[in-house]
Amino acid sequence: MSDFKTRLVDEQAQLEEKLNKLDDFLMSEKVNGIDDAQKALLQVQATAMNTYNQCLKERLARL
Repeated sequence: MSDFKTRLVDEQAQLEEKLNKLDDFLMSEKVNGIDDAQKALLQVQATAMNTYNQCLKERLARL
């Protein structure tokens, strides 16, 4: 595998791990301990991360 593809695979895997952890947090009771503005921003962040993750997956599929 080329260095470029290896880096892309690693980036996507790391992003997906972070996204899974964020999703787990957002679905947990712990999220009730933060204010509504932070919750809303975390939801926006999760959506952006999901879009980015899907983009990386599509790029990898096309290599």
